[in-house]
Amino acid sequence: MIKRRNIDPSLVQWIMTVTGLGPGIGEIKWVVPAKSSTSNYRNQLESMGVDSSDMFTLPSLAYAATTAYRNDVVLVMPGAYAETAEIAWSKQNTHLIGLGGPNIGGDYSEPNVVIYSVTANVGSVITVTGANCQFQNFVIENNVDDADNLTAFTLNKYGCYFRNVAFHGLMQSTQCSTAAAAALYIDSNGMYPLFENCIIGQNVWSARTGANQGVLRFTSTTGRPNGGIFRNCQFLSTGDTEECVMVAMPDVACCGRGWYFDNCVFIHTDVLVGGAHNLNQVFYTVGGQKDIVTLHHCMASGIDAWTDGAHETVLADMAVPAVTGGLGIEPT
Repeated sequence: MIKRRNIDPSLVQWIMTVTGLGPGIGEIKWVVPAKSSTSNYRNQLESMGVDSSDMFTLPSLAYAATTAYRNDVVLVMPGAYAETAEIAWSKQNTHLIGLGGPNIGGDYSEPNVVIYSVTANVGSVITVTGANCQFQNFVIENNVDDADNLTAFTLNKYGCYFRNVAFHGLMQSTQCSTAAAAALYIDSNGMYPLFENCIIGQNVWSARTGANQGVLRFTSTTGRPNGGIFRNCQFLSTGDTEECVMVAMPDVACCGRGWYFDNCVFIHTDVLVGGAHNLNQVFYTVGGQKDIVTLHHCMASGIDAWTDGAHETVLADMAVPAVTGGLGIEPT
């Protein structure tokens, strides 16, 4: 059986570089489409000497073969991988990297690397409770017309890193009318994550209608997770009502201090001809929160205000932030 030490050194070097782990990587597990006349990935890996025991047809199966505290890496070949149950990602320092490159614009109907579920009652396709894990270069989707299919991804542990990951929820009408649904959840222990070049939400499926429903939702009622960074990220939405939001912070204890949005865009598209409905606000906040969000070089379009809350929760450095700073206008 081929082990990491026997793999092509160039591959090992690439993994060391892209993860930033240097020589500290553990064993490597592979996810490949089922062998068929149209799939060459498995054949290629076999020709490289990768043992069949290290190749799996689903991310959940590859993850089950990893070991915590070892910097094991799950590498996912291009394809659409349908999961029928939640993946409970609980092993610390265990990482998932798609091998289709950094373009994460598609969905499972036109996949690069896509992990998705079309099974009812899968509340979250991946839920992370393992600390210091990395996720890169893939799309994750929860696409079921069911109020119990709440989100594509739940982060509930500290120190995780995301780069070039697209989170797609709110894809069917029942999801879109469920106020608690979102594309990405951050729960009580989702402390100081770093999101870079990610897409949260999508704007090509069903129209959102849930009041104060965000594409990003902070779900805790006790934890006050703190210190997260979103850098160069897109937040996308489509709908036909003003009451949806982009980021929902619905409880006084749902998030703590130091959430930093750097060079991010928040784009809402009205599904009606003529764009009759701008969203009222980007951030939905409640009383008792203060100085939680800092915006730096951010922009919003299709939205009337950064927040309607008068709680000093959202602070910004854009020009004239109290009036129109960072809100998209037609150039003249």
